[in-house]
Amino acid sequence: MIRFLAILAVALASTMASGFDPAQQDDSLALVRHFKPQPDPVELPTEQGLFSDQTGLTVSLMGGADVFRMQEFGYLEAMLQTAFPDQKIRVRNLGWSSDTVFRQQRPMFFYTAKGDTREGSVPDGRNKIDPGVFVLSFGKMESLNGLDALADFEAAYDRLIGELQKLSKRIVVVQPVPFAKVGPAARLTEERNVVLAKYSEVIESVAERRGVKNCPQQSMPEGAFEKTGIHLSSVGMHGWASWVFAAINGRGLECPVGKDGSNHEDLFTAILEKNHLWDQYYRPTNWAFLYGDRQQVPSSRDHKNPEKRWFEEELKRYPALIAEKEKEIWKLAKGGGR
Repeated sequence: MIRFLAILAVALASTMASGFDPAQQDDSLALVRHFKPQPDPVELPTEQGLFSDQTGLTVSLMGGADVFRMQEFGYLEAMLQTAFPDQKIRVRNLGWSSDTVFRQQRPMFFYTAKGDTREGSVPDGRNKIDPGVFVLSFGKMESLNGLDALADFEAAYDRLIGELQKLSKRIVVVQPVPFAKVGPAARLTEERNVVLAKYSEVIESVAERRGVKNCPQQSMPEGAFEKTGIHLSSVGMHGWASWVFAAINGRGLECPVGKDGSNHEDLFTAILEKNHLWDQYYRPTNWAFLYGDRQQVPSSRDHKNPEKRWFEEELKRYPALIAEKEKEIWKLAKGGGR
């Protein structure tokens, strides 16, 4: 206990010294901070597809654990790149395992305007993301709060979408996938899905009120869930991506990528390599030493030149690496080789 209290005291002292004010970091809308401010929001296209009239748009995926894990599969991006090979689409996975509509908690100073106030510290200097098409997948975990929290959920989701609409009008909300009757909580499946259905109704209502695209539930294929009965398997990830692809393209195009991706192996490889680079840039390890409250410690600086921030310099290489990999993705999507 004494050791724990000592560690806590050091952490609190470091936070106070850094000038960190929790009020300046509103994690109830942390996702909004991720994007470049826009004098005018990205408007809806004149055609049905959400990006069919414009090249170079970024598709940002937002949600909890399942969205975070989608970077390991790459189905949706493979579908979009293959269907629209001339659009030069950029896909950014912003999923975070604990994200809900109520809170998207991020590390200290994560995409905030101000950082550690101590001399020699620098604020988060990473490139913010271009608003384009927003894909939101929330509601499943929030539904575990029960019907008593339904009104709060509606207000929070409405607020989040409203703030995102100031950046882009191209928004898709994806209905949550029902709980599966497998895993340790199988006996609760029916009860949970009754509550989830009410949350889905609210999501549809918010989407209609806000004028954004609602992506309804569709039947999931056999084997769509992992043993938990909550998280999606590879099969389920493909099914989810197929729903969203249909909602985004808006033209009734057939899904161009099969479940095993065998007809696009090189494209999948390039997408997963790009996702790995993006993950390292967006979710860097040792955040406290990078842009947090431990920038002053020797291990955050070059061992030969303590004035040099070696970790920050390394991170600055990633945008160029990601851009180069995306050029490869676009080439492969058009049928070109590596």
